[in-house]
Amino acid sequence: MSRNNIKEEKTYTCDVAVTGAGPAGLMAAIMAAREGAGVIVLERNDRPLKKLYATGNGRCNFSNLNMERGVYRGSDPEYAMTIVDYYDRNDLLLFFHNLGMMTRHIGDYIYPYNEQARTVADVLLLECRRLDISIFCEEMVVDIIPNPDCFTVRTHSSRYRCKKVIAAAGGKASPAHGSDGNLNHIITGMGHTMVRQRAALVPLMFEDKKLSKLAGVRVKCSVRLTIDGLNASQERGEIIINKDNISGIPIMQMSRYATAAFPDGRRVTVHINLFPDETEEEMREFISRAFKGEYDPERRSDIRKDRNAHEALSLCLNEKLAEYCLGVAGIIPRSLAGNVSEKQLEKLAGILQDLRVTVTGDAGYERAQVTAGGFSVSELTDELESRKIPGLYIVGELCDVDGTCGGYNLQWAFSSGAVAGRSAAATLSC
Repeated sequence: MSRNNIKEEKTYTCDVAVTGAGPAGLMAAIMAAREGAGVIVLERNDRPLKKLYATGNGRCNFSNLNMERGVYRGSDPEYAMTIVDYYDRNDLLLFFHNLGMMTRHIGDYIYPYNEQARTVADVLLLECRRLDISIFCEEMVVDIIPNPDCFTVRTHSSRYRCKKVIAAAGGKASPAHGSDGNLNHIITGMGHTMVRQRAALVPLMFEDKKLSKLAGVRVKCSVRLTIDGLNASQERGEIIINKDNISGIPIMQMSRYATAAFPDGRRVTVHINLFPDETEEEMREFISRAFKGEYDPERRSDIRKDRNAHEALSLCLNEKLAEYCLGVAGIIPRSLAGNVSEKQLEKLAGILQDLRVTVTGDAGYERAQVTAGGFSVSELTDELESRKIPGLYIVGELCDVDGTCGGYNLQWAFSSGAVAGRSAAATLSC
């Protein structure tokens, strides 16, 4: 083959190479550069922060006023809190405010003041430009090679020689934005343990064709997830019934436990309490009055003769949902309300507080907001440096850390990136 037909790899040198231009990667790059390190960022997409633009429906809820224990999951949630405590919400707010980005909170959720994700992206990219951080797009990392005194990071077209590597390529959630776990096999090949990855903050699928007719129904309720009959999680809020799945914040919050059970063939059920503020006794009495009208037990003449079962239940429940629940209870919707037996009413009352939906899977990484699982944090120091490969840092969604809804995953990304970036730069001369 002629030498002229051989594509020669370009070689670059730097202090720190960051693989991935997401929130964790750019924060790591900024913090390392602020400490005086020469930094490059390698991004497989055609532009940085592609996934960030879609965060929070484009509004970018990036942190939360409530940072209590329990908002992070994984094999060691306390590890995540240690990192977030080290670079916390106030540090992140000060970071953005100093760069000129105003913020606001709606409830406990923290947003950029104009509620536009592009503002967060813009301020990060402006700071990268000020610090002279080189961001190479359309550069997918195909190998990371540790050498005695440095690393060689290879892409399809180039080699990057560096003293430190910060792996920030993200998990598998939202592959349309470039997250597909492409670094997993490289880091695993370097000796790191991967905790099985799965979708999290994701809708849960069902196959009930009658339930699918309720598509578009929203209802405020409490929900409980059981796996093989045992309680796994409980949430409260508004859920959304779609054609083949249920979603909404409560469902998304508990989905990580369901997705962990699916591969093992375990039975996963969502229990919906449509009247969570009523006791069982209050519910039975409420339904009896709605159907029978017996407000005075001594007077039997006021028993309902003016409405059918569907009309009676629709006065306190969405009409589509009312018809579905009547069907589950075996009550004919057009039957006279006053003729429904006490046994049937008792069964209906129970269903309204424990409507069970068998879920058969999740909506996949395409519709997941984050990835559960990832590289074991037990193999990382408190600065997110590998205990197996010194000089390699693993941050953001690559780690076995996932947060609940409310800005916690972005806070983790920024916190882990900040801690790793500072550490990588601080140890360059060691």
